[in-house]
Amino acid sequence: MTAASVEKANGTPVASPELGEGRTQPVEEQSTAAPSRREEKRRDSHVDRTESRADKAQAAEEKRKNAEHKQQLKEAERQAKLERKQQARAEKEKLRARRRKERRAAWQRFQTRLAQHMPVWGLPVVAVSLVMGWSGQAGAAAHLGMGFAAVGVPVLTEGMVLTFAGLTGQAIDKGRPYKGLMRITWVTTVIAASINGAGHLIEDDSMPGMYRAGAYALASLAAMILWWVVMRSKRAAISGKTADEIARWKRLGRRHPILMRRARRVADNTGASLPTAWSRVWERANGAAPGEPSIREIRASRRATHRRHEAQSWNGKRTRWGRMHASVEVVPKPSPDAASDRQEDAPSEARTPVQAPFLPVALLVPGGQGGWVEHRVPVDPMTPKKRPRGRESGTATTRSPQGKDAAFGRARSNVTDRRLNAVRKLVAKAIADNKDLRTHPSNRAVTRAVGCRRETASKLLSTVLAEHGITRQKDPS
Repeated sequence: MTAASVEKANGTPVASPELGEGRTQPVEEQSTAAPSRREEKRRDSHVDRTESRADKAQAAEEKRKNAEHKQQLKEAERQAKLERKQQARAEKEKLRARRRKERRAAWQRFQTRLAQHMPVWGLPVVAVSLVMGWSGQAGAAAHLGMGFAAVGVPVLTEGMVLTFAGLTGQAIDKGRPYKGLMRITWVTTVIAASINGAGHLIEDDSMPGMYRAGAYALASLAAMILWWVVMRSKRAAISGKTADEIARWKRLGRRHPILMRRARRVADNTGASLPTAWSRVWERANGAAPGEPSIREIRASRRATHRRHEAQSWNGKRTRWGRMHASVEVVPKPSPDAASDRQEDAPSEARTPVQAPFLPVALLVPGGQGGWVEHRVPVDPMTPKKRPRGRESGTATTRSPQGKDAAFGRARSNVTDRRLNAVRKLVAKAIADNKDLRTHPSNRAVTRAVGCRRETASKLLSTVLAEHGITRQKDPS
C-alpha cells in the first residue's frame, strides 16, 4: 500500500505532484475515488489485529495482576501460618517452662518437707532399715507359726515407731512439748528391735544366727538413731541458738551442774529466761556478776600480789624455819597521779629516801592483769669468806688437780671428737668438690670452722688427712 492510498483511507490531504511541491489536493476530490474491497479488508484486519493485541495485553496484565494478588495472598497466608506456629510454639514453651517450674517447686517443697524429718543422704538408710525391720519381724513371726497374723507384727511395732516419730516431729515444728513423745518413741523403738532380734535368735541360736539377729535388731535401730540426730539439729535451728551457744550451755551444765539446776529452777519459778536466771544464780554463788572477778579470784590475786611483794623484797637469806627474810623493802614505782598527790601532801622540807643499789637492767615480771611490770632487782653485796691459809704442802695443782679427774677427761674427749667431726666434714666437702687435699682445706679454714688456735687446727687436720693416707710436708696457710 502506498502513502497516497493510506492518506486517502484516513481522509488526510494528499500532496499532488501536478500542483507543485507544498500544495495539496482538496478532500472532496480525494474522497471521490471509492476504496477498493481489498483495502477495506486490509483496514478491517489491521483494526482487528490492533484490538486483538490490546485485548491480549490487557488480559496478560490482568493475569499478571491476578498472579501477583494470589502470590500476595499465599505469602500473607504463609506468614500468618508461620506466626500462628510461632505463637503456638511460644505458648507451648511457656507451658513447658511453667510445668518445669511447678515440678521443680514441688520437688523443692518435697525436699524441704523431707529434710525437716530426714536428709536426702539418709533416705537409703531409712529404706533399708524399714525393709529389713518389717521383713525380719514378719519372717520370724511366720517361722514361729503365727501364719497370716505374722504380717501384723511389724505393723504394730514398726508402725507405732513411725507414728510416734511423726508426732514428735510435728510437736517440735509447732513448738509444743515433745520430750514425752520422744521417750515413747525410743521405748517403742527398743521394743521393735528386741522383738526383731529375739525372733531370729529363737529361730537360730548358733553364731551365724546371733549375727543375723544382731543385724536385724540394728536395722530396726539405725533409722531411729539417724532421725534422732536430725531432730536435735532441728530443735537447735528452731530455738535460734548458734552452735557455739549450744556448746557453751552444755559445757556450763557439765562444769557447774548444781548451779545449772538452780538456774533452771529459778527460770521455771520466775518465768525468766535461762541466761537471766544463770546470771542471778552465779552472782549469788560467787559474789559477782558473770565476767567480773569473783571473791575467790580476788583473794587469789591478792595472795599472789603479797607473795610477789615478798619475793621482790627478799635479800637471798633464809631464816631458821626456811622462811624468807626481807631486809630491803622495795618501793614500787609510783604512778604520775599518785606522785603529784604525794607532792601536794608532803611537807615543805625535802626528804631523801635511802634505797639499796639496783642492777642496771630492770627485770620483767608478770603483772596483776596479765601484763608485764618492770622490777628493779636490788643488789646485796657479797662479802667473801675469809679462810686462813694453813701450812699445806704441795702446789696448787696438787691441792686441786685440774684436768686430772675423770669428768674433765670425758669433757675434753667430747670436745676433741666434735672438732674432728667438723674437720672431717670440711675434708669430705673438699673431696666432693674435687679439690686437692694437699692444699685444701687450709689451716685458716679449719681454724674458722672449729674455732680453735692455728696449732690445734693443724694437728686436727693432719689427723684427718692421715685417715685418707695424705701427709702434708708444709701446712698451707
